[in-house]
Amino acid sequence: MAGTKYANNGSARTKLRNRLRQEGRPCHLCGQPIDYDLPSGDPWSFELDHIVPLARGGAPWDYANAAASHRICNQRKGKRMPTDGQAFEIRRTRLF
Repeated sequence: MAGTKYANNGSARTKLRNRLRQEGRPCHLCGQPIDYDLPSGDPWSFELDHIVPLARGGAPWDYANAAASHRICNQRKGKRMPTDGQAFEIRRTRLF
């Protein structure tokens, strides 16, 4: 991420992540609880999701544009948004 306009504000991102972590909310994509103690590489770990993706012009450090998600749910969402007109639903199954 070096060289991008978001690279130099790690403390703002950390504060936003810490705020979401303290709230302990479930994943806003699948609705299931998040285990906030899992290590960051785990598919079910907490990850900050930008509701309007940065690639689509979303505000990087705005609390109103941030939500808690599982890492795997955030990866499956990618840069899609519900307003894209595509069927977009993430459901937790036995396989994922």
